[in-house]
Formats: sequence, structure tokens, C-alpha cells
Amino acid sequence: TVVSTTFESKVLEFSTSSGSSSPPRSMAWCGEDSVVLHWKDLGVLLVGPYGDWLRFPYGEEDEMGAAAVVGSRVHGDSEVYLVQEMDCCRVLTSNVVELLQRVPPGTADLLRIGSIEPGALLLDASDAFDSGSSNADEAARSITAREGLLSEAILDCVAAAVGEFDVRVQKRMLRAASYGLHFACKDETYRNKTPGRPSHEAVAFVRASRKLRVLNAIRRQGIGFAMTSAQYDAVMPKGVVARLMAAGRPSLAASISEYLKLGRRVRDYARAMKASAFVSSPPESSMTNSQIAEEAIRIIQGKEKGGKKTQDEDEDSLSSPPSSGMYASVALAAHRSGRKGVADLLIMLEEGPEDKVHALLTIGAYADAAAVAAKARDSNLIYTTICAYEGGLPNNEEGKSLYFSGIINKFPTEAVNMFTSYYCRLGTLAVGDANPAVNIFLRRQKHTEAGLMIAKKALLVESMEGNKREKQKIEMLKDASKIFDVGGKDCAFQKACVDEQIQLMAEQEQLRLAYGSNEVAPPSSSVTSTIMSILKHGAVDQRSAHKLNADAERIAKKFKVPEKRLWHVKVRAFSESGQWAVMRNFCDSRAKPPIGMKPFALAAIKGKQGEAEIMHYVSRMQDKTDADDRYDLLCEAGLWKKALEEAVKQGDGRKIANVRSLCNNPDVQRLCDKYI
Repeated sequence: TVVSTTFESKVLEFSTSSGSSSPPRSMAWCGEDSVVLHWKDLGVLLVGPYGDWLRFPYGEEDEMGAAAVVGSRVHGDSEVYLVQEMDCCRVLTSNVVELLQRVPPGTADLLRIGSIEPGALLLDASDAFDSGSSNADEAARSITAREGLLSEAILDCVAAAVGEFDVRVQKRMLRAASYGLHFACKDETYRNKTPGRPSHEAVAFVRASRKLRVLNAIRRQGIGFAMTSAQYDAVMPKGVVARLMAAGRPSLAASISEYLKLGRRVRDYARAMKASAFVSSPPESSMTNSQIAEEAIRIIQGKEKGGKKTQDEDEDSLSSPPSSGMYASVALAAHRSGRKGVADLLIMLEEGPEDKVHALLTIGAYADAAAVAAKARDSNLIYTTICAYEGGLPNNEEGKSLYFSGIINKFPTEAVNMFTSYYCRLGTLAVGDANPAVNIFLRRQKHTEAGLMIAKKALLVESMEGNKREKQKIEMLKDASKIFDVGGKDCAFQKACVDEQIQLMAEQEQLRLAYGSNEVAPPSSSVTSTIMSILKHGAVDQRSAHKLNADAERIAKKFKVPEKRLWHVKVRAFSESGQWAVMRNFCDSRAKPPIGMKPFALAAIKGKQGEAEIMHYVSRMQDKTDADDRYDLLCEAGLWKKALEEAVKQGDGRKIANVRSLCNNPDVQRLCDKYI
């Protein structure tokens, strides 16, 4: 029973009780208005829209008649499967693959006995012409008597030919259409419809002929790719070519793509699949690798032996090379077939860097892939090559050694630099391992970079974990010193710096043990910071102040701290720790300190000391060159009267005006106005 989509009315009711009391094993639509049912014992039953039916017995090797087309046959059991398709029903058994389709209405009108449709009249006229009947011309001219009737007849014959499966019937229909076109070309009115261009009927005739050639080619029993015209239009030629290649028919796919002049990429891909099948097949015993490669190249370029091409196609093939990836895909097929020589010859012709690199990685040519990626200046390809090389080695110590030595010795400079940069960046992270980067630098004879990497890692470990791993830090610095020592004169400065850092860390450890405090010499501090910490600790442990000063002097002398720097460090340390008396005594220890009096005065001003303390240092600045500094210091300290006196003493009106503008004291402002 067939009902409408609303389930309110019955479209068809057909009783099968007379044939079988059991329900059908499967049921499917055949087109839009027919139903196919299958019983194991009865076979296949086709029910039309008006209750008409046809029975096709299966289980035997019987032909299905005019409504069915044999796609391919294999021997075996007689299981039947119905596959519903857009305009037919595909019947699959273990013996045959057949299409069950209702005869198209156009074809039925054309072949019906006594039909007076325009297409039927044109078909009769064509048959009469082929048989040599004198009535052929008269029958054809009767069609041209009415305007538009001939065009309709031609299109009907073309449509009927496309829907047919029998090649003889196809030719008969096309001959009829061609016969009608012959009369149409002689008709001046018909020619004026499309001046200078082929008519719509002629274009439809050519397209139908091309489609039928393709459909007949894929319907052959050796191919077994049965397809209707509607399915061909739905899938489109590109889909047909793709399905043929997926079905292992690359030669036919390439021929169809060339015949239909499909897109450049489609044709190239079809040729590549054909070439891949060629290099994968057992070759002739006399063919060498170079001959196989040459033949594959000819297939890819569309220049096979015995192939016929038009002049335009030859010029197109010569003017533009095959699409990217064609040679690489064929080379991979040759490699999978064990023909390494053919793969090497083909892969050299590949021009696309990405396809070439991936092909080289697949066959294990990592160094060549890295060279191609470096030449293309593509960092992603270089990184991909390095990762692929690492993945191709065993995951053990021997594999790691081969990994580093292989990249450094075989890979191009660009790849080695990226490899080095990656591990250097990884080594500088807190959780990273610096050993790979050091190993790379040592293999490349770059001792300076290797030693610096260890030294930086040592400082990073210390900065992250405090003083708990001082011993480990010293050991790492000793390793860096050994590497610098191997580097010779080029690393002499770096070695001296590392050795002094090791000595400083030893001194710091002794100071912490001697005074029982980490504040006296914090870990990871520089020489200057260490001296400053020692001097500041005198404010905490005043009993040991003299000894602390002596230790500071000893460290400064040991590490050759310049005298002026040492004085600046002491001034800063005493002022920040509030040891003003010690700073005054330190200043008075020399009649003329090497850094002058200005740093002392600035320290007193920043420490917000009284006027007497500040003037103690300013008053000792008696040189002529100190006049401007005296004035600036007095202004900085807010001693406006003394600053005014200094400005008057220098006879500088601008300085007097500056004092007036900065000072808020009315008395000082009146004095400034008086002097101005």
C-alpha cells in the first residue's frame, strides 16, 4: 500500500497474497512512482504506479529483459539485496549487479507503435533514410513544416539516447537527431536564431554524445561501474573520475578527464594516479629504473606513447608544469613498491616544497627534506622535519645520540640553528633541561655558548630555589669553568668571571657561617651587593662593626673593586642603615675623599638629617668648581637663606630669582627682591 505524505489518502494498493503469504524480505523505491519488493522464493516484483507489475526471478542466471541492464557478473550464491537510488533500484546478488529502472516516459513515447510524437516521426524518417526508402525526405520535411517541431524532435531523440543502455538503440537515436540537425542547418530561419554560434540542439547533441561515451565506457563488463544519466548529472564528471580512481581504475579516470577536458587539477591528479599504478605494477623485465621513471613522467605530463593530442593541448602541457604534489605522490607509490631508485628520480622533479618535504620524510630522507625546507625558508617545514627525524629514531640513549649528531652533521645550517634555538629556549626555563643545548654547543665546538648556558642555568636555579641548592650551583659553575677552559683564549674572560663567582660564593658562605646570619651575605648577590650587606649588618651587630668593615675591605681588595666604587658603596650602605656617625668618621678619615663631598651631602639630605649634619659636608666643598654643587645642594635641602647667600656670593641673578620662585618664606622673598 502506498499512501500520500499526509497519510490521508491511498495512492496505490496492490495485493501480494496470491503469490506469497509472507512479507517481503526487502522493499525499495524504484524512481519516484514504482516500488520493488523481494521474496526469497518468488524473486523481485516491480509494481508500477497504476498497479501494473513485472516479476524477475532471481536465484537463476536469467536475463531481466529490456528493463534491466547487466552491470557485471560473478559466480557464487544467490543472495539478493535491493539498493534504492535516485532514479532506479540497484539489485545486488552474488552473481550479478543490475539496474532496475522504469522506462522513461520520453523513451516510451518515442518507441511506442504508431506514435505521432515529433521525436517518433523523426526516428521513423531516419530509419527510412537508412533503409534507402524514398519516403524519408518527405517524412522529414513534414516535421519542418511547423515551426519549433524539428527542434523538439531533435531534443527528444537526444534525451531518449542518453536514457538508453543498449548501445545500438543509442546509436539509432543519435542518428535520428543528426538527421534532424542536417535539415535544421539548411533552414535559414533556424540558422538565424544563433548567428555565428552553434545552436542549442547542436550543443545538446555534442554533450549527449560525450556523456554516452563516458557512460558506455564505465558500464563495460570489465569495469562494472553501472550508472544512469541522472546519476551522472548528480555526481558530475569530477565525481565519476574520483570514484573510478577510488575503485582502482586510474587509467580510465585519466582518459575520461582528458576527454572531457576537466579542470587542470583534476587531470593532473588522474594522471598521477595512473602513473602511481604504473610504477606499482610488475614492470617488464627489460625496463630499468630510469626507463620506468621516464615513462611515469610522460604519463604525468600527458605524453604517453601512442597518445594523440591536439596542438592546443600540447602547448598547454608545455607552457605549465604539472600541479604541485604530482611527482611526490607517484614517488611515494614507487617507494611503497620497493623501487627506491624510481622514487629518487621522481621526487627530484617535485617543485612544491611542502609536498616534496613530506614525501622525503615518508621515505626516510630526513636530511634532504631539511635541505628543501631550508631552501624554501619555511620554519614550519624545518620544525616538522626535525620532529619527524626524532620520531624515526629509537627512544633510548643511542637514539638520542644519533638524533643530535645527525642533525648537527647532516642537516643544513638553518635547521641546526632552529634546533639550537629551540633547546636553548627550553634550557632557560625553570623546569627545562639545559643539557641538550649544552650537548649541541659542544658538538658544534661552541664552548663559549655551552659554558654560558650552564652558568645561566645555575643562576636561574638559584634564583628560583633560594640558598637550598648552593652546592649544586657551585658544581654547575665549575662545569662551566671546565668548558671555558677547553675553549682556550677565546673563553678566557668568561672563565675568569665564573671562577670569581665561585670564589665569591665561597666567601659568602664563610661570612654566613662566621656571623650566623644570612643577611650578612645573601645568596646570589654580586660583589657590590655583598660588600653593602656586610656594612649594613654593622647596624645590627654593632659589636662586630669593626670586623665587618675589615671583611668588606678584604673582599673589595680580593675582587679588585675600584676605590671610588668602594667609597660610593660605603656611603650608600651607611646612609641606608642609619649609621650617620660612622659615615661622618668615614668622611673625616680623608682630608679630601676621592669621591668628593657631594655624595655624603646628598645621602644626608635623602636621610632627612638636620641642618648641622648637612652643612658639615657642604661647608667642606670650598673649591671654585664646587660653587654650583653647593648651591644645588642647599636648594635640595631647603636651606633657602644659605642658598640665597651662596647666590649673592656668586653674583648670579638667575639663581636669586630661582630661590625666590621656589621658596615660600616671605622674609627670604623680600631679601631676594632687594638683591634683584
